[in-house]
Amino acid sequence: MSEEEILSKKTYILILEIMLSIAIVGLMLMVAGLNTWFGDTLVNNDVVYYIFAAISYLGDALVYILIGATLFFIYDKRFAKNLMLVLLGSSFLDTFLKDTFKDPRPASNARAQADGYGFPSGHAQGSTATYGYLAYHTQKNYAQEKWYKYIPWIFLVVIYLVAISRQIIGVHDVEDIVGGLLIGISFLLLFINLEPLVTEKINTFDLKIKLILAVAIPVVLFIVALLIFPTGLGDYGRACGALTGLSVGYLIENEKIHYNPKDLDNKQRIINLAIGLVITIVLYLVLSLIPLDVQIWKFFKYVIVALAVTLLIPWLLVIIQEKLGKREKVEKVEKAESVE
Repeated sequence: MSEEEILSKKTYILILEIMLSIAIVGLMLMVAGLNTWFGDTLVNNDVVYYIFAAISYLGDALVYILIGATLFFIYDKRFAKNLMLVLLGSSFLDTFLKDTFKDPRPASNARAQADGYGFPSGHAQGSTATYGYLAYHTQKNYAQEKWYKYIPWIFLVVIYLVAISRQIIGVHDVEDIVGGLLIGISFLLLFINLEPLVTEKINTFDLKIKLILAVAIPVVLFIVALLIFPTGLGDYGRACGALTGLSVGYLIENEKIHYNPKDLDNKQRIINLAIGLVITIVLYLVLSLIPLDVQIWKFFKYVIVALAVTLLIPWLLVIIQEKLGKREKVEKVEKAESVE
C-alpha cells in the first residue's frame, strides 16, 4: 500500500463484498417474508431478550461517551476526537433519515418501547461507524503487532451483535438493520477519506476562526434540522450539542492546557482514568436527572458533557499531575537529605 492510500484496494474490495453480502441476505429475508420474524419469534423469550438487551447497550450513548473519554484521558486525544466525530456525524445523519422516511417500528417494539422511527437503525449505523473506526485504527497503527489481526474481527463481531440485538429485542426489522449497516459503512468510508483533507485545511486557520466554525456548524445543523422537521421525533440536540462541546473543548485544550496522555506512565494513566471516568459518569447522571425533554436542553446537556471530557477534566488532571510531581520532587529531596 502506498503512502497516499488510506485503505488498500484489497480492503476496499473486502468492504464492498461485505456490503453486497449484507444487502443480499437482507433482501432474501425480506422476500421470504421474514422481515420481522426474529423479533416476533424471540421477543417474548425472557432469557434471549435480556441477553440481547444487555448487548444492545454497547450501542448506547453512555457507553460511547465512556469509550471516547477513556481514549482521550489515557491514549490519544486526536484519535478520540475523530472517533467521536464519526459517531456524532453518523448519529445526526441517522436522525435526519429517520425523520425523512418516518418508517414506523415493528409491532414487536411493544415490549422495549423504543422511541422514534425505525429506518435506519441508529444502533446498527452508530456501532458500524464507531467500532468500524476502531477496527480501522487498529489495522492502520498496529499492523506489525502479532495480536492486531484479531482485534478488527472482534470489533466486527461487536457490530454484528449490536445490530442483530436490535431485531431480537423487537425494536427493528431486517430492513432497518440492513439500512443502518450499509449507511454506517458508507459514512465511515467517507469520513476516513475526507477527515485528513478537512483537518489539513482547518489547521491553516487561526484559533478564532476555528472556534467560530466549531460553534457555527453544529448550531446551524441543529436549527436547520428543527426547521425542516418541527414535529420530528429525532434527537438533534444530542448530536449537535456534543459536536459543539467536543470541537470547542478540543481546540481550547490543545491551545491552552496541552494535556498529553502519551506522556503518562501506567500509574498516572490509572489515576487519570479513574478520576476522569468518575467525574464524567457523575456529571452525565446528574444532568440526566433534570426533568426536561426539549431539544434545546439536550443540546446544552451534551455541550456540558463534551466540554467536561475534552477541556475541564484534562485541565484538572494537569493540575493534579503538577501537584503530584512537586510532591514527588520534595520527597526525593527530603530522602536525599536524610541519607546525607
